[in-house]
Amino acid sequence: MKKAISRFFADLGYPLRNLRWSWGARNVDSILLRTWSDEFNYPMRKLVVLDQPDLHRPSESYGLDERIVHLQALWEGGMAGYTVIAEVKDKRANPRAIGDYRPEGVFALNSIEAQPDGSITAIVGEWVDASALVEHAKTHRTARGEGAFPIDDAQRSGLSTDSYSEKIPAIRTWLIEMCGTRGTVKYKDVMDRFGLTFYPLRNAMSRLGRDCKRNGEPIITALIVDKDTLRCSQGFFDEFQIVDDEMERERCYAHWARDDKATAVTSAEVNKVISVDDSATSPEDLEERAARFTQVQTRPEQGAFRDAVFRAFDGRCAVSGCMVPEALEAAHLLGRDWRQGHNRAADGVLLRRDLHNLYDRGLLMISETGEVELSGKVLAYYEEFNGVVVTLTL
Repeated sequence: MKKAISRFFADLGYPLRNLRWSWGARNVDSILLRTWSDEFNYPMRKLVVLDQPDLHRPSESYGLDERIVHLQALWEGGMAGYTVIAEVKDKRANPRAIGDYRPEGVFALNSIEAQPDGSITAIVGEWVDASALVEHAKTHRTARGEGAFPIDDAQRSGLSTDSYSEKIPAIRTWLIEMCGTRGTVKYKDVMDRFGLTFYPLRNAMSRLGRDCKRNGEPIITALIVDKDTLRCSQGFFDEFQIVDDEMERERCYAHWARDDKATAVTSAEVNKVISVDDSATSPEDLEERAARFTQVQTRPEQGAFRDAVFRAFDGRCAVSGCMVPEALEAAHLLGRDWRQGHNRAADGVLLRRDLHNLYDRGLLMISETGEVELSGKVLAYYEEFNGVVVTLTL
């Protein structure tokens, strides 16, 4: 059974920073990119590693930002570059979805160069077996690009970060600008534009709303509405006890129409490049995370099962890739029962707590081929995981 490409990256030592938008990953001295087979000129060994940046949609800006950072590192030399060349399910779809890839290894990138149309291409080198990649990366180096790196920082949004808190000023500014058009945005619009999943979005909205309340302002998150009802969620009422969200939007329009210059964050602040210390996001040692995982209270007889499942999945949620031990749970596969002795690693799957809850309630299903299928009741909030292929332990 072929593993999800996110798991493939992680197993090779290149965990994706964000499962929702990352197009590649980096470790200490090498970079692994995901590219497309229809952009590979096999006879010339020339591969498009970045098409024209100006053609990308705002919702792609986070993956684009990260790709630019990766390519700039390769361009400056001293790095080993590699790629997994994936087949696309539907060439007409936007965004694209991965149809297939080769899990046996990757291709080395010998050099990269800028093209007149603004795209960047790479010359593809030898095939590197997955088992030999670590040793190969010790000596392989992608040739330094000629001249200055061709992409200006102005083409980056500067928001490619995992931290929702660092995106809050930009979300606030966007919503304030929306007041000028008396418009609303959908939850998915915010998630796509700022590279957020459901729970970080909920936390960001809560923070934004509380900041507004503390400042004596209307609650700006009243502009974020459900795509079907065009009303705020129940959580908006629960936190701020505002019954009439339409009236609150009118208050927002009136307030920021007259006070937008005084309140809004400047464009320079929004476009400021946010740097993240790689050491702060590096995964901890498996043993240390396993020790943290065992500290979570559970039934005594379940300790061995939980530890076995945690280690079998390298301490990562099989669906989301989450590596925070306190957020993970060992779930029994459907049809397995701990009371009947089904307590081997093969009897379980490691899931983030909310995904475990959905799995137990039949809202998240894992097919016989390992493909994740989500119920329509939760698809709008968890659609990024629909179709993920889980590699179960044998």
